[in-house]
Amino acid sequence: MGLASRPAGHAGLVKGAQDLLCGLLFALIGAAGLWIGRDYPMGTSLRLGTGVFPRLLCWGLVGVGAIVMARGLLVRGPGIGGWAWRPVLLIAAAAGAFALLIEPAGLVVSMIILMVLGALAGQDHHPKEFAVFAALMLLLAWAIFIWGLEMPIKVFPWS
Repeated sequence: MGLASRPAGHAGLVKGAQDLLCGLLFALIGAAGLWIGRDYPMGTSLRLGTGVFPRLLCWGLVGVGAIVMARGLLVRGPGIGGWAWRPVLLIAAAAGAFALLIEPAGLVVSMIILMVLGALAGQDHHPKEFAVFAALMLLLAWAIFIWGLEMPIKVFPWS
């Protein structure tokens, strides 16, 4: 019997298959990030290198994954259901579109496309709420990356 077909009253090692697999996915993504970034420079305590933040994020993913996996072993939860392919594909398309568009189209256009595709992945969105969210995210991204960090990112395609 697989994780999804185990009867509800069955006492086994895995009590919450969704949590166990979700935690495993988090931990694997974090471990992959640690492996990919293993050669990124850490820098010094006075001047942190480019590898510090990715490494912290990846260790965070591994830690959260371990906690969620432990929950799957200790707390009764739902089994594995079917895959929701639409959200998976739309979120992947959103990330890919952002990566491809950030240089030629600029921050505003690439973020709007990212947020629209992300919103299409869900079901319960309202146009007014989305417009407010998008405007706040664009303002925040501009304030952090363009104004605060002075990153050389185009804001619009013509800039």
